[in-house]
Amino acid sequence: MSLENILNEIEKNQPELKKYDAKINAYDTYASGAKALDAPQVGAGLFMTPYNPQMWKADPAMNTNGMGSFMLSAQQMIMNPQKLNANSNYMKSMSGIELQMKGSMKNELFSMAKMSYYEWVVLKRKKSILIESESILKYLIESTELRYKYGMDKLNAYYKAKGMLGDVQTMMVMTNQEINQKMIELNTLMNRNKSLIFDVDTLIKFNEYENVVIDSATIMSARSDFKVLKQNESLLRNKQTFENSKRLPDFGIKYDHMLAFGKQPQQFSLMAMVTIPIAPWSSKMYKSSVKGLNYEIEAAKLEQQGFVNNVSGTIENIKIKIKNKKQQIELSEKVVIPSMKKNYETALLAYEQNTEELFMVLDAWQNLKLMQLNYVDQLMELAELQIQYENQLEIK
Repeated sequence: MSLENILNEIEKNQPELKKYDAKINAYDTYASGAKALDAPQVGAGLFMTPYNPQMWKADPAMNTNGMGSFMLSAQQMIMNPQKLNANSNYMKSMSGIELQMKGSMKNELFSMAKMSYYEWVVLKRKKSILIESESILKYLIESTELRYKYGMDKLNAYYKAKGMLGDVQTMMVMTNQEINQKMIELNTLMNRNKSLIFDVDTLIKFNEYENVVIDSATIMSARSDFKVLKQNESLLRNKQTFENSKRLPDFGIKYDHMLAFGKQPQQFSLMAMVTIPIAPWSSKMYKSSVKGLNYEIEAAKLEQQGFVNNVSGTIENIKIKIKNKKQQIELSEKVVIPSMKKNYETALLAYEQNTEELFMVLDAWQNLKLMQLNYVDQLMELAELQIQYENQLEIK
């Protein structure tokens, strides 16, 4: 599998990302219901009715039409439309935060996948070096056995070669184990069966990130973490708008219908109502909330500035490390490893011509092997720096 395929599988199947989709849907659903009105109220009961039931009926002798009535009542409060809109926008802002948090989580998962992928690639390269080393040592051991029969070599060099062969084979076992661990890690990130077997390419692509000029605008447009902070500021502003809308009046209407007892006429009552939130004893709460949110918004802006400043410094530091690491790798490729290889080949040729001892060949080979393994480790360090850079700018 290519790295691109693995990242696509993570984006499609990772439960950690689907969790945010569910939260986004939840807040969108809440927002759609935020404009709902309060439930209407209905009631029924006796209205202005005497305790004495005899007085309910009409009495011609006493010239009375009866007293009391049975009342049916309905009432509906209507919240100010600006309040409803402000509440809906506030809920939608929460959905926006979850969306950006999903992007931040995806970036972290991608970084983990890249790290496991490149570690696997490096382990495969190490394995190739160990396989070559095993082959060389077996050749030297067989050669020493033949030479010893004719008294041309010493046993101590032979046993040293055998010990080195065992060490290489032990490293091979450990390398295979680590490769299996990386396979399990990637299967886990892709949310697949952990025992599924697959392979990766040994090619590592290194980009020229050390030459890229990064400004604040690039960081702000790339980082989901920054967008979370920006969205949080928007959330606070929408919350402030909602709190400020509490100064607006709400309205209501109430209708009562009286079914009068006796010979009284049927009556009704129709009333309109309005709240007065600007009254001093009721306005203190939302005024203090609006003022407090101004401080929270200012804190959110300062947090954004600090975030961009820190990320900018981190990126510049990574670029310097990438440049230095590439210089080290270039020296290893063009100077150190070729020199070590020539030294080993010269020692081996001299050994085959009986002008050099096996100890010198083994030392030359071991130095070459260590330098080759160190070179591969340097590649991993460069890959890790590249992953850190891509993590800072959320580059897939």
